Amino acid sequence: MGITNLLGLARDALTAQGFGLDVTGQNIANASTPGYVKRTAMLETRAVGTVTYGGVQTAGIARSVDHFLDARAYEAGSFSASAKSRDGALTQVEGLFNDTAGSGLSDSLEALFGSFSALATNPNDPTARAATLTSADNFAARVRQTSGQLLTQRQDLLTQAQATASQVTDLASRIAKLNAKVSEAEVAGADGSDLKDQRDNLVGELAEKINIHVFTDGGGKLVIAAAGATLVEGNNAAGLTVGTSPSGAMQILVQRSNGTTFDVTAQTTAGTLGGLREARETDLVAVSQKLDQFAYDVATAVNARHAAGVGLDGLGSRALFTVAGPTGAAAGIALNATMVGHPEYVAAAASAAELPSGSTNAIALARLADGNVATGNTRTPIEAYSDLVGDIGQRKMSSAQNVNLRGAIYSQAQSMRESTSGVSMDEELISLSRYQRAYEAASKLFRTADELLANLIREI
Repeated sequence: MGITNLLGLARDALTAQGFGLDVTGQNIANASTPGYVKRTAMLETRAVGTVTYGGVQTAGIARSVDHFLDARAYEAGSFSASAKSRDGALTQVEGLFNDTAGSGLSDSLEALFGSFSALATNPNDPTARAATLTSADNFAARVRQTSGQLLTQRQDLLTQAQATASQVTDLASRIAKLNAKVSEAEVAGADGSDLKDQRDNLVGELAEKINIHVFTDGGGKLVIAAAGATLVEGNNAAGLTVGTSPSGAMQILVQRSNGTTFDVTAQTTAGTLGGLREARETDLVAVSQKLDQFAYDVATAVNARHAAGVGLDGLGSRALFTVAGPTGAAAGIALNATMVGHPEYVAAAASAAELPSGSTNAIALARLADGNVATGNTRTPIEAYSDLVGDIGQRKMSSAQNVNLRGAIYSQAQSMRESTSGVSMDEELISLSRYQRAYEAASKLFRTADELLANLIREI
């Protein structure tokens, strides 16, 4: 090997070790940058002239990624986001039945049966009769209001889901654009690590919106399937929309640019969308059905008992409530229009023979509070309402526990991912020292070769 080759070796060494120092510096500078993936300088030998041993050259930058750990982190983040969105929705539902704060139904239910007891004590008192109608009207109004608030919450959840779908569409579009930029950079021989970091960050955000599966195509571009349907493929991205089916249930569709539409509603099981869907179509539907059954059972039992008695005019067969159902009973329950403004129609007496001071039927109405007239004649009205509130409490407690569990799993997955992809300052300091010493040695090699060449020139 000649002096010229020795100078070439020194030059290549300086370039390679300087490259290593530059990559190490990037890692140190971005040690706290969210989403930054550790880089490693790739160096390889190359032949010099015709000899079998040669110098060194840079082969690019390698990102420290583990696709298995990435997939676990995406999945864990998706389930964590789902648990949080469902828990948030159930928190609002629980607030509708907070009897301590006065937003529940127990006060109006107790007032209804309390008015029957007061009527039984003073069946001739117009005030007691009017109070019975007022209590019945208030109970019906509170049930309708609660039903309406549940309906409003279902609409709010749909609106939130539609906003989330728009975010999914935007993220998919940005990921597809980054796919193209990464490909262009690599074709041009440039480093695409920063672009890949940006893309991975967006994929993580996408996973929090909807459950996804990520893999690469033959060209190294990301392909993302959302809830089983391809959302991103190379440079192309599909859109996500949320609407309602003819039955009013949430419907989630993937729409490709060629007009093809895929219904992914049933497969949307995680991410914010999955949590919103579960809260709207499972939890709120179940609560609404239980409220309907409760309203129907109470109103039907009171109506049957009230119709068996007579008012001060000696006539009976009057219902205290207007109710249909059970489906929709809570939304439609109301004080019977026939009874409005007519306290004398309240059936306190069992028959005309008891008038004007009979209270047998009023006593029977008051006793309904302790009778098994709800939930298939197995529970009292108070017990049935307690069951409804208890069911909501169980759902909320389960969702809160799931938030903690999923959060812990996500944190663990992130930690495992960070152990591979994150920057370790200890490791970088070791690399910095290694490259620094190698650079100093290469500099000395260059000076030595330069001195040898100068001596040779002087002697010629």
